Amino acid sequence: MAKVAFIQFTMIDNLGPMILCAELKKHGHECEIIIASEEPDYKRRLRGNPPDIFAFSCTTGTHLIALREIKSLNEAFENSLMVMGGPHPTYFPEIIHQKGLDAICRGDGEGAMVDLADAVEAATDFSGIDNLWVKTDGEVKKNPLRPLDQNLDAIAYPDRDFYHRYKSVRIYPSKLFIASRGCPFECSFCFNHSLKKMYEGKGRYVRHRSVENVVDEIAKVKSEWKWLRTPYFADDSFLLNREWVYEFCELYRKRIGLPFLCQIRADLLDDDLAKTIKAGGCHLVSLGVESGNDFLREEVLKKTISREQIERAAAILRKHRILFRTYNMLSLPGETLDMAMETVELNRQIRVDCPWASIVQPYPKTQLGEYIVEQGLVGPDFDQSAMSASFFKGNVFDLPEKKEIENLQKLFYAVVKWPIPSSLVKRLVKLPKNPIFEAIFQVTYLFNTAKAYRMPLWFTAWLGFQMRKLYTKH
Repeated sequence: MAKVAFIQFTMIDNLGPMILCAELKKHGHECEIIIASEEPDYKRRLRGNPPDIFAFSCTTGTHLIALREIKSLNEAFENSLMVMGGPHPTYFPEIIHQKGLDAICRGDGEGAMVDLADAVEAATDFSGIDNLWVKTDGEVKKNPLRPLDQNLDAIAYPDRDFYHRYKSVRIYPSKLFIASRGCPFECSFCFNHSLKKMYEGKGRYVRHRSVENVVDEIAKVKSEWKWLRTPYFADDSFLLNREWVYEFCELYRKRIGLPFLCQIRADLLDDDLAKTIKAGGCHLVSLGVESGNDFLREEVLKKTISREQIERAAAILRKHRILFRTYNMLSLPGETLDMAMETVELNRQIRVDCPWASIVQPYPKTQLGEYIVEQGLVGPDFDQSAMSASFFKGNVFDLPEKKEIENLQKLFYAVVKWPIPSSLVKRLVKLPKNPIFEAIFQVTYLFNTAKAYRMPLWFTAWLGFQMRKLYTKH
């Protein structure tokens, strides 16, 4: 059997590595997940029995952390393969040319990683495995994507066993689950548009697991993780299939009975669905407002949801006493302070429980990334490495009122939830950036997160401090 070690840096459970570990173990291979930030001396532990493969699941921004770690691993484990998967190499496969990387995996990785482990075990050539780009003596073999798995029930449940040794995950009261794959919508800030093009002709893009399969997994996790309080569904839009939601909520209520969190679109919610998910145990939903300015939301971000639909969804959620969090973006292309204040005003109007705002990250190879190039906000040779792994750091392009809007992001929760006159807010954000604004952001984000995830404040603060250290270091 081959031995695979997945290295991650975030201190939460990670669905990608968990699913891949489960599939690898199902096919007779040995694997583990290592949180490098919690086990900084893991290399010493592995030297006696080195992995055949080190694997990294990376988003844009975290790929920089991974590349630094790969350099260190190359020095300590010269006979181990270094493989990167996840969103970043899927959309930026040219990263394979970075020193130290042997292969990258594009798209869904279950079949590719099993095939790679099989080939390593058998000491046979693996350069022709679909979904992989493989580098040999400087030459790169670019293999096509395989068809999408249509039967998600056949994929093993995510293997969470490796996380028991890490305190941050062990006592984290929320666990990640996913009931579907794929999103039919075309928001310009999301990679779904590009991914659908990549997989065109390779099977149905939006797929659901069966209700029984999902509930069985949650029941298993509930029995094994005593700290579990709130399952969190990471699906892009939990309400896509109404009949699935009805069936799920009935079975979930009978067998699980825990409050759960999910993400929804405002235009898919109606009174009947809200009543159903509330009865099923829904504690909080997250919905994307993105911007209170209609032009920015509908034309720039391609979020085909109207102000009226957002207001209607909020009224329905309040009626059924479902807490809701909004996702908002500031520092959008062409945004002025007055436009940004429209986002504040809309969030105030709908009386959101947990307002959340980030600084926009217009990743290249998204429609939004292309838009900022077309508008001349960045050069055509813009390097995605300039993008931060954090959604809360400064914008990568200039705006006339950039400082004011970035200050507003730090104060967003406060100015939405507290009765601060808009005229005063506009004066406050004209002040230079300062540690007081940063402190307000940290404290309000702490309360926001604790409320949404039903976490103790002490634990939320501890975890936030650990993650801040990671992003500050890198």
